[in-house]
Amino acid sequence: MKSDKARLEALAQFVIGEAKRLGASDSDVSISTWTSVDTTVRMGDVEKLETAAQGRSLTVRVFVGKVVTTASTSDFTRRAITKVVRSLIVVAKAAQPDEYAGLPDKEDLASLIPDLDLADTSMSKLSVADKIAMAKACEDAALGFDGRINNSQGASFSDSFGLTVYANSRGFTGSYNGSRCSLSCSVVAQQGDSMQTDGWYTSNRKLAKLGTPDSIGQEAARRVLRRLGAVRGKSQEVPVVFDPVMAAQLLGQFAGVAHGSAIYRRTSFLVDKLGEQVACPELTVIDDGLMPGGLGSRPFNGEGQASRQRTIVDNGKLASYFLDSYSARKLGTRPNGGSQSNLYIKPGTKTPEEIIATVKNGLYLTHVSGPGFNGVTGDYSRGASGIWIENGELAYPVQEITIAGNVLAMLKSVEEIGNDLEFRSSVASPTLKIGSMMIAGK
Repeated sequence: MKSDKARLEALAQFVIGEAKRLGASDSDVSISTWTSVDTTVRMGDVEKLETAAQGRSLTVRVFVGKVVTTASTSDFTRRAITKVVRSLIVVAKAAQPDEYAGLPDKEDLASLIPDLDLADTSMSKLSVADKIAMAKACEDAALGFDGRINNSQGASFSDSFGLTVYANSRGFTGSYNGSRCSLSCSVVAQQGDSMQTDGWYTSNRKLAKLGTPDSIGQEAARRVLRRLGAVRGKSQEVPVVFDPVMAAQLLGQFAGVAHGSAIYRRTSFLVDKLGEQVACPELTVIDDGLMPGGLGSRPFNGEGQASRQRTIVDNGKLASYFLDSYSARKLGTRPNGGSQSNLYIKPGTKTPEEIIATVKNGLYLTHVSGPGFNGVTGDYSRGASGIWIENGELAYPVQEITIAGNVLAMLKSVEEIGNDLEFRSSVASPTLKIGSMMIAGK
């Protein structure tokens, strides 16, 4: 019996062959299969249990000259696939051409498929009961941490294992397995009239590298307790220290407007900024698709191009955009691997405590809310909460404030970069201190 990998690679080749037989000038196909388990407990009881959920998807693109059409299906029978391809070609023959449409040039396709250690087969040995027990232990650790923690929004454990196959009519066929697991907990604390909710999480491709239930539950408890008694902050202009989660979110918003589609549509504040200073000289942003075991790692992208390490911001200067083959053609340049993978700000040398100690009066930002980010102008305005800093120390929690600035100005005024880089998702940052931002409060 063929392995899943061999079977799906053969299916991919069938799709490519059918597209050519039915009149396509080019084509490609992406196939994904996965299994997952997701369980949630709340106050010790199982609230949600999805065991061994399975999914699969096949997406095919058909090119007829400079016209491209796309469709997806979960029916992997050859008769169904032939029907999908035939209908795509019929639609393509009636559609308008796009001079920039097409597959990557052959020289841009991956020639080798490196093993990036993305899959953990040991997760299959973990029973559903074991997974429920991990979620319960996480919640128990949080609830037992302090008497003021009296309720829970739940603790969850989830894991997934999948296979990705990609092939195109330029001769490329590749596949890789990947896994992911995560553990999270969110609890409620009350003290007098003050009630707060907060939580924590861990995520990794490897079960052995996942944070322990006790450590995640206890961190969730610490984070919710430090919010009790929050007051509304005062309106003023002060330094703001972004904790790693908030800094990573800011980095993600910056990267979102560095994609080629935003650049050629001119809907980004980074248009025409290549080579210009967009951040402080000490700040460097890396995107590394080849990081072993990285949550965003992949041996090749969705077009079969080799993954690579890319410098997006080099010592404060914008060094590159995220360019797939289409956006590269639109911009008259070469593709560089398309969408982001493992994106991070290169860490500095100071601890978070040392950074906080440099602030006489300011905000340690831990939460934001609302959409307030304009990708065209870079204007930034978010509902916020955190801990007020007085004389270099965390003093008391604040909430019901708004922080405002402009992302370019914010990144240019970064004064400190922490040494606490940690990957809990594919976008990560150390602590950042921004020299001055407007805070609106009472």
